[in-house]
Amino acid sequence: MRTWTSPPQLVALAAFYAQAQAHPETLSDAVFLDNVKSAHWPTNCWSYVEASFAIIAPACLLRPHLTAELIAFPIDAIIAGGLEDAGQVIAIGLACATRDVPYVAPSEEGKRWLTQMWPGLGEMVEAVFQARLQEALAED
Repeated sequence: MRTWTSPPQLVALAAFYAQAQAHPETLSDAVFLDNVKSAHWPTNCWSYVEASFAIIAPACLLRPHLTAELIAFPIDAIIAGGLEDAGQVIAIGLACATRDVPYVAPSEEGKRWLTQMWPGLGEMVEAVFQARLQEALAED
């Protein structure tokens, strides 16, 4: 697995992903989700979206059963950015995988997940997006 060299959150996450890949049975789903969540850092919402896709893509590959929980991270930021059409979310994730100069470059595994698996998750994306949008609207 290609590793990140900065910022420190990504360096730590790369080491965690290597451990999760080598010894998946030693890490509970709760620990896995906590490590992915703690790798995110404050920034503007659209940079967060790009970073979040790079962060969660390897996690979705390693623990596909957590995908719905993991995609909520970038989806929340997409909603905060004002998008109200779930139909655009797949394209946004694909763009994050193919940018020439990304804010955070996805690992090779992450790119593979974003380009091969992500486009097939339309129903899941729609369900998560609608649930998160309703939560966001209820908070206002």
